[in-house]
Amino acid sequence: MGSFISFIPTPFEDIDTFFKLAPVSQVDVVFDLGSGDGRLLFAALEKGAGKIVGVELDSVLACEARKTAGEKRLEDKATFLEADVMDVNLSDATVVLCYLYPTASEALKPKFELELKPGTRVVMESFPVEGWKPVQTKVFGYKTFYLYVMPPGIVEQGRHEASLEPNTG
Repeated sequence: MGSFISFIPTPFEDIDTFFKLAPVSQVDVVFDLGSGDGRLLFAALEKGAGKIVGVELDSVLACEARKTAGEKRLEDKATFLEADVMDVNLSDATVVLCYLYPTASEALKPKFELELKPGTRVVMESFPVEGWKPVQTKVFGYKTFYLYVMPPGIVEQGRHEASLEPNTG
């Protein structure tokens, strides 16, 4: 699939929004697609996730995240893969975090539908998955975060997803 977005780190003040939409517990395996320096995943562990998996194309960022995991002594709970998300099996995920362009979401949509188990939560930052109906949305600052639960609801034909009223609850 290649690079769909350059590294744009999620601001630290935005991180909690992911976990307000998809709270995590010890049973959760959290994947971050385009994990960068791992900040979302380290926050997932702090919030109680059992395991984290980062998928990052940039070898420097993947190495930095692995180094941080080592410094925090989290090697048994943290995996950072230098890989294309299209080449990684996502079936172990219970939560998937993404901040990817709409073209990436479109490319990943069939992969999500095929590999993610029922009940897996997907949180998209800023860009919705075209054709999927979010279970919940949360507006934080100038961004909208979208929560989907697999299998996703489908937007009614003829109704564009952007016209959905946000549920900020």
